[in-house]
Amino acid sequence: MTTRDYSEDIKIIENHIFKYFTSIDEYQKKVYESMLYSLSSGGKRIRPLMSVMVYRAIVGEDYAKILPFATAIEMIHTYSLIHDDLPSMDDDNIRRGKPTNHKVFTEAIAILAGDGLLNMAVEVLARELESIEDLSELKRALRAMRYMFTASGVHGMVGGQVIDLGFSEVRNLEVCETMYKLKTAALIRAAVVSSAILAGASDEEIAEFEEFANCLGMAYQMRDDLLDAKDDIEKENNTILNYISDKDLEEKVDEYSGKAILALGKLKYNTEELEELTRSLIKRNY
Repeated sequence: MTTRDYSEDIKIIENHIFKYFTSIDEYQKKVYESMLYSLSSGGKRIRPLMSVMVYRAIVGEDYAKILPFATAIEMIHTYSLIHDDLPSMDDDNIRRGKPTNHKVFTEAIAILAGDGLLNMAVEVLARELESIEDLSELKRALRAMRYMFTASGVHGMVGGQVIDLGFSEVRNLEVCETMYKLKTAALIRAAVVSSAILAGASDEEIAEFEEFANCLGMAYQMRDDLLDAKDDIEKENNTILNYISDKDLEEKVDEYSGKAILALGKLKYNTEELEELTRSLIKRNY
């Protein structure tokens, strides 16, 4: 994914995620298996890794306090993928080279698995908040949690999915970019901004982190469109390539990624990791 090796960070993140599945009651076994199936399906952990990178840039190497937030963002992301793949949504049969969740566990269990992951994300953060004794730190954690769930809710990721499903009366370039800002960029913003808030960044710094994440999210989705162009045409998906050419979209990717790097450059912290990750995500060919 990048020239650096983040396997140890990813291992720490995954250990924190999967520790919540060590005790499984027999009656809930099937839904737990469904949740674990999608959590273990080969995701690159980009969003929790970004949470770690932001926290590390501000605070230093000890990033234990951000792990519950990194875990929650991955659970939210995974639930969204399970639901996106459902026949009533994007109707996909394959995710990361494997059968989608509902193809393995039925639609009903897939819906419940997504619901379970979203609820578990709240449980993880609520448990973390209970252990915080410092009032100022607690307020930051509550603000970070609120930002995360606002970004992933009706005014963020969920709202973007509504547009994607065609419930917008108008379809044009502007509407498509709004969809990307909500459906894709919002969850990247949730990972980055919640981490910056928890780490104690100033409001001005948080605004720059937000600009970075938004621009990266837009460029990331546009790169996906270029990579998936043939498949999207076959499925008649609503993408930005319905409104502009490949060449123009390449220019937009460069424009947004440039703005992302520029926003990082305005910060006083060492953001080299984030810059490197940004470039690798934008230039990827998979």
